[in-house]
Amino acid sequence: MKSICVFCGSSSGGNPLYLQAAQALGQAVAQANLKLVYGGASVGLMGAVADAALAAGGAVTGVIPHALRGKEIDHKGLTEMHVVDTMHARKALMAE
Repeated sequence: MKSICVFCGSSSGGNPLYLQAAQALGQAVAQANLKLVYGGASVGLMGAVADAALAAGGAVTGVIPHALRGKEIDHKGLTEMHVVDTMHARKALMAE
């Protein structure tokens, strides 16, 4: 296995444990020398998992649709970013 794909929200949720879990997951992915593939946002659980992986020295690839770039605030510090046309294309590329 070379990478792990994480599907999570662009909000932090109502429980601080969700944020802590996202940060722990991002750190664990990086420490396992795996690339993180996720939804490409800089906010919420998505931002937390990406930031933690990057802080731990990991590689992070984001996949975000054009329509959500403004809403989700695409992450500017990623290793790689793919901008796609639809949510379906986003999910397909993330799964690939």
